[in-house]
Amino acid sequence: MSRTDRKNSLHIKSVFHVLRQNPIAVIIVLVFALFPAVCGNIYFINVVIEVFFFAALGIAWNVLGGLAKQISWSSACFFTIGAYAGIMMYLSAGVSPWISMFIGIAAACLFALVIGAPCFRLRGVFFSIATISCTTILRQCLIVFKNITGGSVGLNFGIRKNYSLWMLTFRSKTDFYYLSLIWMLACVAIFVAVKHARLGYYLRAVREDEDAAASLGIIPSKLKTKAFLISAAMMSVTGTLYVFRLGYVDPNALCAHDISVKIGLIAILGGMGTTWGPVLGAFIIIPLLELCNYYLQDFAGGGAGYALYGLLIVLIVLLRPSGLITLADVIREKMAKRKAAGSAKGV
Repeated sequence: MSRTDRKNSLHIKSVFHVLRQNPIAVIIVLVFALFPAVCGNIYFINVVIEVFFFAALGIAWNVLGGLAKQISWSSACFFTIGAYAGIMMYLSAGVSPWISMFIGIAAACLFALVIGAPCFRLRGVFFSIATISCTTILRQCLIVFKNITGGSVGLNFGIRKNYSLWMLTFRSKTDFYYLSLIWMLACVAIFVAVKHARLGYYLRAVREDEDAAASLGIIPSKLKTKAFLISAAMMSVTGTLYVFRLGYVDPNALCAHDISVKIGLIAILGGMGTTWGPVLGAFIIIPLLELCNYYLQDFAGGGAGYALYGLLIVLIVLLRPSGLITLADVIREKMAKRKAAGSAKGV
């Protein structure tokens, strides 16, 4: 067996190991696979689709932010690049998203290299501040070059009638539901493969002590750039799939700081560096936003919903600073203690 085959075998074993260690997560995934069959409400299906896509974005953010603890607020850039690559190539030449997503990946990785070179010279909060400006720069470029990008108005697909998996033109939301679910699970598999590969161990070493890792011969900037490229590629693919579901692209809506913050919060609140943390975070934050906007849209000019949303996030951070996924560890510990107590009584 070659070295490459051994690596691939180890990655596959890592994925199956995670599945065996998280039977509850597997059961939940199976439940959501059956969800469209038992729920005929299109609104609920749309909300879950949104959850799947933003869970995928949170997992992508977690590759750099969770494993290396490099808090980036430029995620919306790569998401938007993938979306624009998909819609522009479709409108100009009728190119399938399954092809244009590779153009989006190349563009997103190039953008990541351009902004990563100077930003990775910085550490901690200074790195985070440097990445904030990237979203604004890209958004202004999209608005200025309106002959290509549609400017602030954006671009839209118009009416697409023909059913085609190749062009991601579906008759019902159920098709996009399963597409988003499959892509989210693919992102989980990619994250697990990275986490259990040499790159993942090196990134965690950099996270704990960058200077100590460098003294052992590890080049932190090179490792962080690799993680940044993987993260950017995953977000770009998510953007391409997302825009074909949405039907239009708008620089002010997609390439916005709100999107970058939402993606980061999903991973942070769910559990940074964990496999299922961003998935849990997405299932909390996206429905929470929907509920706040729906029930409080008429209060304080629509601002009450965001105020309550912010308050609930603060409470979650105060009560679970390590992420909501740690609740599972608490439950396991309590069950283990009860089991041990029951065994002691039996003796």
